[in-house]
Amino acid sequence: MIILQNNKFVKKALVDANGPFGRGEGIFETLRTHNKHPSLLELHLNRLFNSAKKINLKIEYDEKEIEKMIKKVTKKSPHKTQRVKIIATSSDLIITSIEAKIDKKIYSGVSIKSINLQRNMPEIKSLSYLPSFLAHENALKEGFFDALLVDDSTDVYEGAYSNIFWFEGDILYTRKDKVLPGTIRETIFKNTKFKIKFKTIKLKDIKKQKEIFLTQSVNLVVPVIKIDQTVINKGRVGVNTKEIIEEVNLLLFSSSL
Repeated sequence: MIILQNNKFVKKALVDANGPFGRGEGIFETLRTHNKHPSLLELHLNRLFNSAKKINLKIEYDEKEIEKMIKKVTKKSPHKTQRVKIIATSSDLIITSIEAKIDKKIYSGVSIKSINLQRNMPEIKSLSYLPSFLAHENALKEGFFDALLVDDSTDVYEGAYSNIFWFEGDILYTRKDKVLPGTIRETIFKNTKFKIKFKTIKLKDIKKQKEIFLTQSVNLVVPVIKIDQTVINKGRVGVNTKEIIEEVNLLLFSSSL
């Protein structure tokens, strides 16, 4: 692992246990590199500073300085495809990089488990991330790829570690608010050829849809072929979902984003 703490390479990040880490007072971003180039860096940095503003967190470095630090880290790593994490608190800025090991089998479809949970302050990536972490770990232990968060009324929100979309015909749907503004989500909004509409959907109704997918910063677009015990589209990835995957891959891997 490559670690940069306050613009200095270190073997281990040292933090004050009585400081912001001990309170969960901080934010983070996770992004992917392609050929050591950070993907969607501007979107990630914009979200980082928007999140900071929402919790009145002052980051000691500006966007340009952090951008230079990220590129310093990604250049030092021996891996072309990296998982880069940025952690910001009032006292520290820590950037880490590890190899992004992506299992290509997920693009043939994954299963997700519904869990009754709503994230606190879902619009930001807060260090107070325990509920999402536990939901995700619970899903993994039962053989699922991620947890699908629903409320007491079974309204669908997002994945513990992902955003969720579904098609109704050729129209692409997702929830409008009370979810994380994911960077791949935003990229699809701005670039897809499909018409997009916002909608609130019940768990029982999303299980009836033929095309569902998740978006994540590292894995990008991941088709869903099973929710709980309900098989989606006979376990096959839909044609429109395949087009979304191609759109995102083409944009990220053939551009200088």
